[in-house]
Amino acid sequence: MSTIITQAVYHKGVLKPKEKLDLPEDSLVQVQVTPITSKNPSSKSLFGTFPELATLSSEDINWVIRQWDHSTEKQSRILDGLE
Repeated sequence: MSTIITQAVYHKGVLKPKEKLDLPEDSLVQVQVTPITSKNPSSKSLFGTFPELATLSSEDINWVIRQWDHSTEKQSRILDGLE
């Protein structure tokens, strides 16, 4: 069994995941709810500003993380060569 981590929106008593979940219909799941709050209560939220980002899957995000890691490793090797 795998663990899926995703954001969801709570609206009118229903939690709606931000991405499609690959689960059979009527699957029983365990849910842990952690509200996302601003660290600075006086700051305004950007939540919903870029609705197209809601379509990103965890696979997309993992690809970006791998690209970032590769890029930083390459930069580190270049800088090591300059010293």
